[in-house]
Amino acid sequence: MTIDLFVPILRQFLQVVGGILLAKGYFDSATVDAFVGLGVNVLVMVWWLFDRNRINRKNLINKYIADRSE
Repeated sequence: MTIDLFVPILRQFLQVVGGILLAKGYFDSATVDAFVGLGVNVLVMVWWLFDRNRINRKNLINKYIADRSE
């Protein structure tokens, strides 16, 4: 799975939630846009941290295997 699948889905979900809150009068359109942008950016950052951790873990394992074979 890649983040390319999740970003559009999250953006649509946040736009629906923002539209509901806009229709009820809780937010204005600028706040909804900021809310959607914040949600997408948080998802991308969390995904980056997760992916970075996974890559670093694989590199440590590969380094350990290479060091043992010498």
